[in-house]
Amino acid sequence: MEKRTIRSGAPFGMAGAFVLVYAAAFGIGTAVSYALAAALGVAGWLVGRRLFPDQVVEVERAPRSGSAEVDALIQEARAQLAEIGKANEAIADPQLSAQIDDIGETCRQILLRLEEQPGMLGQLRTFLRYYLPATLKLLQARARLEGEITGGQSAQIAARIAQAMEAVQSAFHKQLEALNAYRFINLESEMDVLSDMLRSDGLSADSPAGADEEWAGGQGQAAQEDPFAGLFTKGEGK
Repeated sequence: MEKRTIRSGAPFGMAGAFVLVYAAAFGIGTAVSYALAAALGVAGWLVGRRLFPDQVVEVERAPRSGSAEVDALIQEARAQLAEIGKANEAIADPQLSAQIDDIGETCRQILLRLEEQPGMLGQLRTFLRYYLPATLKLLQARARLEGEITGGQSAQIAARIAQAMEAVQSAFHKQLEALNAYRFINLESEMDVLSDMLRSDGLSADSPAGADEEWAGGQGQAAQEDPFAGLFTKGEGK
């Protein structure tokens, strides 16, 4: 995030209005009248500055990692975080909402580390391409349930999603701590909770026939190429 100053054009409009009112009332043609008009214009500008001060806002600047691939992944992750924020707005549970806020802030810190150290992409590729989208999918499903949580299956699904978010929150924190310490981590237990949630209650499409064998056969090779490949169950593969 970086700060930007938004300057209002209202002070200049008020300066012009003061001059026009003076000119209409008294006319402008002498040196004295020009000086008075200028003084009124300055006064109008100062009044406008007081009534319409500059606004300082925080905006998310474009990533500048030096790697086009890393920048694209960061932009994609930011868009997913924005969607997670929208889903959170529809969720009334204050505890879950606080967890989602924490997950979002932790992920922004992870993205900042990646931007500073694009060489970490090998550690984070699967994390960003599966873990974050899976979290978004769960929360969008939870947001759609908000008006239906009165009992029965909807309440059970909501409770399971809340449980899964605890695992997700823990995993995000572990990931950030690992990046800060420049080490690899094992998120398998947390990922198992999330992947089970995705496969249940109709929140994810069933894997195509033969996918189990293909995934299991390629997992060993993937683990050699990507330290995070073994941390995630089926669903990754982008």
